[in-house]
Amino acid sequence: MLTPEGCATRRQRLWDALPSPCDVLIVSDPQHLIYFANYETSPFVFRANDAGALLVLEPGKATLVADSMLRPFCDQAHVDEVVAPDWYNGKTSAPHRQGLLVRTALDVLAQRHGRRIGVELGTAPGGVLEGLRGARPGLELFDLDPVIRPLKRAKDADELDVLRRSFRAGEAGHAAAMAGIQPGMTELDAYLLVQSAAIKELGEPAIVYGDFASGTRCEIERGGPPTHRTIERGDLFLLDYSVIVRGYRGDFTNTFAVGSRATARQRELFDACLGALRAGEALLKPGTPGRAVDEAVHAHFQALGLDVYFPSHTGHGIGLGHPDPPYLVPESTDTLIAGDVVTLEPGLYIRGEGGMRIEHNYLITANGFETLTHHRLAIDV
Repeated sequence: MLTPEGCATRRQRLWDALPSPCDVLIVSDPQHLIYFANYETSPFVFRANDAGALLVLEPGKATLVADSMLRPFCDQAHVDEVVAPDWYNGKTSAPHRQGLLVRTALDVLAQRHGRRIGVELGTAPGGVLEGLRGARPGLELFDLDPVIRPLKRAKDADELDVLRRSFRAGEAGHAAAMAGIQPGMTELDAYLLVQSAAIKELGEPAIVYGDFASGTRCEIERGGPPTHRTIERGDLFLLDYSVIVRGYRGDFTNTFAVGSRATARQRELFDACLGALRAGEALLKPGTPGRAVDEAVHAHFQALGLDVYFPSHTGHGIGLGHPDPPYLVPESTDTLIAGDVVTLEPGLYIRGEGGMRIEHNYLITANGFETLTHHRLAIDV
């Protein structure tokens, strides 16, 4: 999980990044509750159903507002105070949960003075905003989203620790897939095999999602989640998936032939993808425009007469979101910075011949990059 020191550092970084002073900040996006406070609910228990929480920040103090059913998650949060009134006690009927959150937040905010408040306008509960406006004539609301978004790019050490757990679980799933997927299995069978290996490596329940596509479904750029399609001998299997660990996730891919060797043409296309990956890697360093990385990958395919078969993006950032900045696309306005965690995912999709994608994740370092994912890239098992 994220550390108390990491969360405190990110909160101070937010205060320092404000273009002009605010008296109080209200954080409401679930990703940012993780980022600034290590507050995350579990999708595997009933306690989080229809639940919400807010983080109220003052200089030097963080207060988490939630409710009593969320106490197990509040206890793991790195904050100075938790305000969690009783919602459902198993004996009496419960009030409207979101309404309780709004009322509690307004009670907490009534004790905080000031007329300039930073909020995430896209996710803040409307009831909180209206209550603040009614209680504070002349209130000025400042949108925090444009400030927070760039802060998340450069990953801190505790964030990288969580990401590495996701990578290791993902690698275990990839290894299990290459060793265990056989003709006659369905795509859903393959998903369950990968999910089991990833969760066993992780040691806790997790959401596993992505593309689990075989045969002609690989020839479609997006691939898609697993279906009941039966995998046939000689099919290509495109495995591009993520394991969510405490809100963070990797995103990496391999494509391989099931039950027999790939055709000579498919191996030729796979080698072209490997070359495109290396061409993109050569530009991974701080200061490189995202569009330049995209251009290098497309130039490699173009030299082979294959660029028309690569309609997808070259890569993107990864972390709490998917995809995140920076975007490695033709019209990107982003530039790589030290601390970015990015993917490169060249692929080729040719109907009647095969569709494939490969992908690694990288940390942008001061002088170049570190490869963070180490699963096997091979079309033949």
